[in-house]
Amino acid sequence: MSSLPWIPRLFSHFMQAASHRGKQRFIEQTRHTARVNADTLRAILHHNRDTDFGRRHGFASLRTVEDYQRALPVSTYEPFRPYMERIARGEQNVLTADRVEYLGITSGTTGQRKLLPVTLPQMGNIRRTIMIGRAVVAEKVPAARRPARGMVLMNAVLRERSEGGLLTGALTAISTHSMGRSAALSITSPPEAFRMRKHADALYLHLLFGLRERHLGSLMAPFASGLLDMVHLLERRGSGLVDDIARGVLRPELELEPEQRRHLQSLLRPDPERAREISQALEQGPHGLLRRLWPGLAQVSAITGASFSLYTRQLVPYLEGVPLYPSSYVSTEGALGVALELEQAVYCLVVGAAFFEFIPERELDAEAPPTLLPEQLVEGEAYEVVLTTQAGLYRYRLGDVVRIVGRYHQAPLMEFLYRRGALLNLMGEKTSEHAARLALEQALATEGLLPADYSVVEETETLPGRYAFSVELQDGARPQGEPERLNRALEEALCQTNPFYEVIRRSERLGPAQLHRVEPGTFQALREVLVRRGASPTQVKVPRVVRDAELRGLLRQRRVTG
Repeated sequence: MSSLPWIPRLFSHFMQAASHRGKQRFIEQTRHTARVNADTLRAILHHNRDTDFGRRHGFASLRTVEDYQRALPVSTYEPFRPYMERIARGEQNVLTADRVEYLGITSGTTGQRKLLPVTLPQMGNIRRTIMIGRAVVAEKVPAARRPARGMVLMNAVLRERSEGGLLTGALTAISTHSMGRSAALSITSPPEAFRMRKHADALYLHLLFGLRERHLGSLMAPFASGLLDMVHLLERRGSGLVDDIARGVLRPELELEPEQRRHLQSLLRPDPERAREISQALEQGPHGLLRRLWPGLAQVSAITGASFSLYTRQLVPYLEGVPLYPSSYVSTEGALGVALELEQAVYCLVVGAAFFEFIPERELDAEAPPTLLPEQLVEGEAYEVVLTTQAGLYRYRLGDVVRIVGRYHQAPLMEFLYRRGALLNLMGEKTSEHAARLALEQALATEGLLPADYSVVEETETLPGRYAFSVELQDGARPQGEPERLNRALEEALCQTNPFYEVIRRSERLGPAQLHRVEPGTFQALREVLVRRGASPTQVKVPRVVRDAELRGLLRQRRVTG
């Protein structure tokens, strides 16, 4: 019997039914991927034909996919920037006929931050994708069908408005701002937890209210790094949380407005019995911690693929016995994919959420790269995703490179590989983020070490230039051998993961790569710099290639010698 009151139980059943219907519609669309993709383009062009962009490019006269591809070249962000600036000043009907409700800000980890229009239909597509994911989890994990509240580890405040009055922020901030009252029926955290300026304070509040819920059913963070932040905070400040729950109080050091504190305090009651349960669970260490804290926890979800796998591996002990769902593949630009299996970061294209094209990896640097449609993709090959959305992006190069690993009916199954801006390419060797990460892991494995986090700096002040890997090791470990031995292992691994790197090294156009151990907490400090600049605390990503002067200086200052 569920511990939830009848209204939240009814809401939970309603959401499950809606998720099931959404998944059934999605399955039907995957059976007709080519037709749905073409129909989606025609619908977008018709819908936006009378926008300024649509009139300039003759949308009303475009009848076929081929017409559209001849009329518009594939494009990066820069040609769209003047249109985005007009939207920021308050103009509507510029790129999309839908009202622009927000301006999304990309995380900016691979270059200059971008402003992107966010509309209600676009948010609907993202919610639809998440609902399909819920249906997948319910099918795979029977316990997930039980009505229960979940904990959502997000916080982001929409602090700024554009010149024209539009609220601007990261997608997570927009999502939390647009949450309806129904969210209170399904999540444990009060609204204040989502509006905290400090990430650590937000996590503390999420945990304070989430730990009080004995029958927690799910736990979600945008990225695996957010889950890792949570368990680390729980380990560091567990005694304070236990004390607060036992006494039913709030820590005085939490940065809260007086009215916020009064409201939150009114929601708390002393619960010494639950506090004892939490204390006993913490005393037994990390292995199986989440299951001990919440015996009914059905699943945990977060984006886990590519470089996030570093954090996923560190979460394994805490997650013992709890399924991990790799969340949905969404971005500020739109919804792209939904995972159909647990524990595997493989995403099925969300047919109908946009018009999708793909640039073959070998053509990424071409002046006018050709594109392929979903039905033309080859399994095992890599492609950059190109989007056309109802929200006003047209043949837009997303920068995400994915590998096709199979098909679900006619829809391609994708594995995220890297962001184009994260390539190491000083001399044309094109070492991808994926290849660099594998090389680093292989090098560290020669001494039984594991990376907790890392970034790479292109050192062009040396002659020849070279790559410097700044690495924070798990559990504060330190190499036992000479540093030069790890450097040699890194060189060998880079040559294995990217044969072109070996060719360039043999010609001595690149110097030997260097591996530098940095102090524990270095990458948390780096993320704090990015948050201070405006990135969302729950959406900020560690840049794998650091070209920013301040961040380069931070990494250099925190190097550990010996």
